[in-house]
Formats: sequence, C-alpha cells, structure tokens
Amino acid sequence: MKKLILTAIVGLAANFATAQNIDFGIKGGAVFNTDKGKVWQDAGNIFKRDGKASAGFQAGALARVSLAGIYIQPELLYTQFKNEYNIEGESFDVTKKRMDIPVNVGKRFLGIGHIQAGPVFSYYFDDKLSVKDFTTAKQDEFNVGMQIGGGVQVSKLLFDLRYEFGLGKIGSEIVNSDGRQFQTENRPQMLNLSVAYLF
Repeated sequence: MKKLILTAIVGLAANFATAQNIDFGIKGGAVFNTDKGKVWQDAGNIFKRDGKASAGFQAGALARVSLAGIYIQPELLYTQFKNEYNIEGESFDVTKKRMDIPVNVGKRFLGIGHIQAGPVFSYYFDDKLSVKDFTTAKQDEFNVGMQIGGGVQVSKLLFDLRYEFGLGKIGSEIVNSDGRQFQTENRPQMLNLSVAYLF
C-alpha cells in the first residue's frame, strides 16, 4: 500500500510539472463522522456495543489541474475525528488522526458549480485515548475510500460538500491498566464541508 501511494504521488507530480493550467490552494473545514463504530472485549465473547459519532476537522493543501474540460484535484489533508464508547459504565473517546490523499476528478458547469468524485487514500498514525488507564496496543494504518460531492466556486474561493465512505473497516486494539483487551471497529463514513482558497 505504501508503494502504491508513493507511485501515485510521483505520477501525479510528474503530470503536474508539465501542466499549464494549474492552481494551488489551501483548504480547511469540518468533518461530520456518521459511523458510530463498535467496541467489544475478547473477540466479542463478552459484549459488543455501538459507540457515538462526533464531528472533527481537516486542513491542508490542494492542486487543481484543468485538462480537456475536466479537472483533477489531488489534496494532502490532516483529518481528525473521534468516537465515544462506554465500557462497563466508563466512557472514553478515541480520537483518530490521519493523513488523507484524495484525488478527485471533477467537472465545472454554469460557470460557478462543480461536481467531483474519486478515491481517498488514508494513513492512520494515532489513536488518542481520553482515559489514561487505556493505551492503544495496535491499530490499522491504511484504508482506501471513495468521495463524491459538489460545490461552487466564487472568485478564488471553493465551497465543497462531499460524502466519504470507506471501502474497508479499520480497527484498534486497546488495553487498560489491568490487562484487559478491547477492540474497536469503524467503517469510515462522513460528510466533509470545506472551504478552499486558490492562489
């Protein structure tokens, strides 16, 4: 997976270097995590419960290359969101931090609107727990998803709304101070509302 992502980045960079109609920008926005996730102990033998979803944010940079009536828009984003779980009467949050590389293909219409869709490659580098007695023993690092959405462009400002869904599930193993192990599982599903500024 690492080689695939690196190859994709190098290939895109090579194409961008020869493109004449290219814009760069920065973006930020809110992510609304709609997947509650699940938590269980001992591979599901003790209990299995849904969690609660929570909003988060993302920020980063983008490039937009216009080619033959369409555009290709790769981005590099830091994304953070969390889920809340309750284990034996004790609530704790798992905050997921990841780097995203969405590569969307889009089409503009009516001079102001646009639609777009494409894959998003995600690298999860940290699960931060809100309770000190728990630590992350192991977590899935990579996932691939899809995004679809649209928006409007006003001068140099881009306003986007996208729906993102993971093609696979991600999980984490959590251990508390007395040695008990728990597992969480999520299939990323979220709405991303963002604004970008093109230079």
